[in-house]
Amino acid sequence: MKEYKVKEKFISGSWLVEYTPEDGARLNRLSFNDLDLLSIEPKLFQTPAKNFGKYEMRPVYGYDDCFPSVDSSKYPLKEWIIPDHGEVCWLEWESFSEKNSLAFQVRSKALPVLFKREMNFRRTELKWNFKVKNIGDVPLPFQHVMHPLMKLDEITDIELPAFSSIYNETKHEKMDFQNPLEVKEYLLDQKPGSTNMLFLQRITEGKMKWKYKNGFILEVIFSEKFFPTIGIWWNNSGYPNEKGLQRNECAFEPIPGINSFLNDNYKNGTCLSVLPREELEWQVKWSIKNPQVY
Repeated sequence: MKEYKVKEKFISGSWLVEYTPEDGARLNRLSFNDLDLLSIEPKLFQTPAKNFGKYEMRPVYGYDDCFPSVDSSKYPLKEWIIPDHGEVCWLEWESFSEKNSLAFQVRSKALPVLFKREMNFRRTELKWNFKVKNIGDVPLPFQHVMHPLMKLDEITDIELPAFSSIYNETKHEKMDFQNPLEVKEYLLDQKPGSTNMLFLQRITEGKMKWKYKNGFILEVIFSEKFFPTIGIWWNNSGYPNEKGLQRNECAFEPIPGINSFLNDNYKNGTCLSVLPREELEWQVKWSIKNPQVY
């Protein structure tokens, strides 16, 4: 496993970020008032004996960006297989910091594209700004999925928007749930040793919340026009299914399309795309909701 230099540190008010530009600009830690909003680096790491994909060959925790797709598949317009969890999480990025902002950018090695992530901090708010710049001569289809892993045992409540359908990729079946409350109850009732990857499709509003044990609520707001699906990874110590390797983690991910395969969404016209020599920008807002911080 490749060794990286000492992590960089950034502080803005109650926010603390530790990150490694060399390691896909991974956020090793993101905390607010000493609450770790994301999962943190494991003390020990062992690669699985089975093949669970390239992503499992390094420690899995914290935050990174999945671009131009999550699942490995052929890129729609060229002879290139997208790596597991996308390409940019495997590259070295540039980083820039100012008083209340932290920015990262990377140029793809496979596509004519520049990808940028900027984080702007306020007292109880974090605005994520993303930009994809097409420096090529043909349209560039893509998916971008934020990948914020959190410790599942820290989540005590969930609020999701209404949706038209829900698919469980782990079980390869459409689920019969009719409303967000049923989804919440299903997730919170999952026993240790279980794993679920759900897709809440055609959501009515780009808004969701979850609550941590200490009472903090993290509200996430995004464009449902750009991201009509919410992917929910709910791994209650069931994956990877090898003794000693199972992780306790979850993630709530706005997805541009019906699933996390770029090829599927390119064919049905639900992925994002940027025209030649143009840029596409979007924003996701995280807000901490808790009476103690006002």
